[in-house]
Amino acid sequence: MKIITICLCILLISCTSEPLNVRYYLLHTPQKKVDTKSDVAKPIVVVQSLKIADYLRQSNLVLQVDEYELHYSRQDVWAEELGSSFYNALLQDLNTNSQRNYVASSSPEAIGATTTINIKLEHFHATDASTVVSSGRYWLSANDLKTAKNKVLATSSHSFYFESQLKQDGYSHAVEKLRTLVVNLANQIEKDIAALPNN
Repeated sequence: MKIITICLCILLISCTSEPLNVRYYLLHTPQKKVDTKSDVAKPIVVVQSLKIADYLRQSNLVLQVDEYELHYSRQDVWAEELGSSFYNALLQDLNTNSQRNYVASSSPEAIGATTTINIKLEHFHATDASTVVSSGRYWLSANDLKTAKNKVLATSSHSFYFESQLKQDGYSHAVEKLRTLVVNLANQIEKDIAALPNN
């Protein structure tokens, strides 16, 4: 009799639990205006592939709940790998109203680059203090195209930290605010590249 009662309890519990409702988020979305040709008069800048912290290498969205504790959402996930999505969003933002053509390292135009960017993303998440944060470091290398070996003229290292307040609850709003932090990074990179010797 006890076994039947236990089996009935397990059956009732399994019937009442709802299936997990998974929500997928995109950081990089297509632009309405598609520019099929680049301006050949603009200097070319290569954006190398992005390096991201190990804890960001999974599909779950992250919430920092304490100084040393992270919570991974089971039902709120990135629709594509964060490193790839962040890279594409940054490349799109860098090319918006820019004085330069920013290209991927795999692009045929990369051979004529005057500058190279390497980026490491260390933090990119929401916090329990109703904020989103993005931080990391990037390196800019100015190249001399006049020499046969494409000599590096100068390399500079820059750290970044951006934070934005959340005005609503939920991961959807957090992703929207995280997207604005990518725009902030693009603006900072553009200013720092303008200060390099070959620009």
